[in-house]
Amino acid sequence: MITGVNAHFEHAGADYHIQIEDLEGTAELEVRVYAGGRILFQKRASYRTAVEGLGNPKHIQAAVRDELEKILALVKAAIERGRIQA
Repeated sequence: MITGVNAHFEHAGADYHIQIEDLEGTAELEVRVYAGGRILFQKRASYRTAVEGLGNPKHIQAAVRDELEKILALVKAAIERGRIQA
């Protein structure tokens, strides 16, 4: 079971709080980006295809962790490019 990640990311003088939660029941990761207590971005991303056919719980957990890390990197890049702004 992967519960998620909470990360702080500073860019251009703003502090962003990135929160990603594993919604196991729906095989989705919910991503939220906050700055100053406001939600700037929210999205759900399915990881169903990433775990399809994996029977071993350790392999499933690794696949979900990989998806989570990819999303975290994409969100940080979006902040750096100005697509998500405080």
